[in-house]
Parts: sequence; C-alpha cells; structure tokens
Amino acid sequence: MAAIKRRLSSSRRRVSLTSEEFASLKSVGTKPIQPAIPNEHRDRLIAAGYIREIVRHSDGVAALALTGRGMQRLALGK
Repeated sequence: MAAIKRRLSSSRRRVSLTSEEFASLKSVGTKPIQPAIPNEHRDRLIAAGYIREIVRHSDGVAALALTGRGMQRLALGK
C-alpha cells in the first residue's frame, strides 16, 4: 500500500519543463491537430502526463490533446 501511495504522490509532482517544452505544451493547447512540436518534446510531455495522442496516422502525423494535468499546468504557468 505504501508503494502505491509513493507512486501516486510522485506522479503528481510537477515536471520541470524548459521554456521550449512549455511553449510546445501551449501549442498543443491551441492547435491540437498537427502541432509543430519536436518529437522529443512530444515524448517528454506524454511521459509527464500533460498530453496524449488521440489520432495516429501512418505518415507519422498525430493529433494531440491536453490532459487534465496539462490544462492545470498551463493554468499555473511555467
């Protein structure tokens, strides 16, 4: 049970983002279909729980969406 609580509390921590990564997060919030963000930013923001892929196309273009956590992060700012 303690391990579950530790995992939950660590998943709630705010992930440190660079200003470029934060700009990518904002970009997904304003233009979720085919946002022009670097793949590294996309992967890091997905891993942090701020965005998720909602559509994956065969040509590698994806539609992304903010998660509730991502919306909170934008509201709080960098």
